[in-house]
Amino acid sequence: MLQAASAQLTATNAGTDVLDLASQRLKWLQARESVLAGNVANANTPGYVSRDVPQFAGVLKDHLSVALARTDATHLAGTAPQNATVQKTGSSSLDGNQVDIETELEKITATDDQQRLATNTYSTYMSMFSIALGSS
Repeated sequence: MLQAASAQLTATNAGTDVLDLASQRLKWLQARESVLAGNVANANTPGYVSRDVPQFAGVLKDHLSVALARTDATHLAGTAPQNATVQKTGSSSLDGNQVDIETELEKITATDDQQRLATNTYSTYMSMFSIALGSS
């Protein structure tokens, strides 16, 4: 019921649907966690190259209707290109394996923190809807 109310509110309002965004973020984080677990599982597989999922920024572009604008001539213009890609150059072991366990564990920890944030955001908004509707 609360999700239907949120969807109806978003349909009438051209704003960002925070519940849908949190849901999509959690799905993305789940996919990333699965890929990172596969990297760790294959840390000793000869010739294995570590993988990662595409960045979540593409989903954000679809949901955010606000664009940054330079509103004053004294503001600094951005210098980074909009479509910049980060190319990962990793070293490989003697058997050709390119998985760095420390890097993978850092990514897993960051993903866990992001999952906790998305879950807390989702729970907070659901609680606010529940309070607003008078059912707690």
